[in-house]
Amino acid sequence: MSQHKFRFNKAREYAFFNEHVHLLFVDFERDEKQELYLIRDVEADGTYILDYPGELFTEQIRELVKSIFFVQVQEENQAEKRYVLGAFFTYMRQEYALYYDRDSETVEELVFFRAKATGTGDWELENVAHEEEYQEIVAHVLDKYGSFLSK
Repeated sequence: MSQHKFRFNKAREYAFFNEHVHLLFVDFERDEKQELYLIRDVEADGTYILDYPGELFTEQIRELVKSIFFVQVQEENQAEKRYVLGAFFTYMRQEYALYYDRDSETVEELVFFRAKATGTGDWELENVAHEEEYQEIVAHVLDKYGSFLSK
């Protein structure tokens, strides 16, 4: 059975990182059901090797990212874009959220924001306005996640 491949017909899958942990979020929108899996490995053909992380870990991750997993961004004079979390990480004692286009089958654009805890369990996202900070985050993302971005 280990050679079989599976696909959910009525679900969307979203791969993301929480720090160094590679995860797969499966969203069954019609039934308002979500599942979370650990991605243990990715084979050469793109097949994910998954593990169930347990209920406690699943709930901790859901609580951590629930307010920022799906976001909509409206920039001046542009259409609204829908993004999904690609990575949530800490750099220099500051949390950041990296996003990719939720509606695209390929990753063509990445955007990221500084994440500030609100004190209520939610996060507030802020633009990274300083060029030096922006460049440092880009370098960090490429170093930490670059091998996954080039696939």
